[in-house]
Amino acid sequence: MRAVFMARPQAVKRVILLDGKRPVLNEEFIALARHRHIQPEILPWEKFLQVTQLTESENHQGVCIFAEPRTIYTESDLGMLNDARVALALDQVSNPQNLATMLRNAAFFGVDALILLKNRSTDITPTVTRVAVGGAEYVKIFRVINLARSLDSLKKIGFWVYGLDERGEKTLAETDFTDKTVFVVGAEGEGLRLRTGQFCDFLVRIPGGRPGLESLNAGVATALAFAEFFR
Repeated sequence: MRAVFMARPQAVKRVILLDGKRPVLNEEFIALARHRHIQPEILPWEKFLQVTQLTESENHQGVCIFAEPRTIYTESDLGMLNDARVALALDQVSNPQNLATMLRNAAFFGVDALILLKNRSTDITPTVTRVAVGGAEYVKIFRVINLARSLDSLKKIGFWVYGLDERGEKTLAETDFTDKTVFVVGAEGEGLRLRTGQFCDFLVRIPGGRPGLESLNAGVATALAFAEFFR
């Protein structure tokens, strides 16, 4: 939630705090809110849950921020990445936890954009943004209809496309990445679709694996890819 104040302070409209939950944390968000000329609301437990629509089991730390929705771009907006360096494209990734992890990874390493399918893919839900712990605030998100066509559009503005695939001839460490790179990660279990793989300029793999355990979790794989790229 701090990330919202840092990346989109003008979007914050309301700050709700749980009375007595964590005084030091409350002081921080009270200061952040008042800096934006917002009067924070400090509520008792039952009223806090009622207003925020959170549940007792959710890890909210006693803080809830209401903000304007972040901008989700479309395929027609990919041209804004003309000056970008690296993007991550997801091919039918359906696990919200993995999407949140990859958003967090992308934000940590300074990835410019995340591209996901409008259909047959998990979406940027409140749960995903919460688990990403601020990651969604620092990465441009594009929701596209046709991934292959989107990759082709990125190629036209200078990107080279690298698919993470266990069948790649070279490992990440053996690959010379270009200045403008797109990493493509496939769905959990199935990996890259054949058509998507055909639109990749290179398939690269992470060394390791054994029969029955040929690949890593998608979130872990992207972290390794980003670390190698930015090394």
